[in-house]
Amino acid sequence: MVGEAINPDIIKKRMWLDYHRACSDPVCERQECVHELLDRLTASSIDLHQFLQEAVDALHAKLYLSEVTIGLRRPDGTYTYEVMAGLQDSEWKAHQGLSYVYDQFVSKEVYKYEEVSELTRLFLAEDNPYANGEDETYQKDVMLQSRRKSLEDFIEGDYIDTLVLGADRELWGWIEYSGMDNGKFPDGQTIKSIELMASVIAVAVTLLGKR
Repeated sequence: MVGEAINPDIIKKRMWLDYHRACSDPVCERQECVHELLDRLTASSIDLHQFLQEAVDALHAKLYLSEVTIGLRRPDGTYTYEVMAGLQDSEWKAHQGLSYVYDQFVSKEVYKYEEVSELTRLFLAEDNPYANGEDETYQKDVMLQSRRKSLEDFIEGDYIDTLVLGADRELWGWIEYSGMDNGKFPDGQTIKSIELMASVIAVAVTLLGKR
């Protein structure tokens, strides 16, 4: 017997429903955040600083990261913070006065970290991952009193860096962020989205001319 023919209208409806169901998934929302920034790169009037501010605002608002900064390499080879979202004014002022050299990103002598991936590093408050002169960039008194109650808890003094790598895997900058608005560590899917954002920032640096 010949089976009943499939109604093509049902196929069309199913595809439409599947797509819009996916759009409501949190993973898709993270992807949309990156997609919107890629669209911004086509705007002829946007400059790099404005793009970075939009990127950090998106990470803060749409990925629910409580504090985010982005830093870049300057023409003299030093690395400085460029934009932020979620920090207190006094903390941001302290960040703006800092600069780093490449060796500080690869040495674990002061900044003890655990590699989560090639691009992402975890710094825990218990390891006191801060150098002299950085005391005003976080609330040290809160950090000293904080107690981690579960493996998921993100406490004052913790932070995560995701590197922005350019041509030949050179370090062009980094995204630095704290935990989620719910006080927990970002999950793996969120970190993957941030790593994707780091790649988009590398493209923006190339197109908008600051390396």
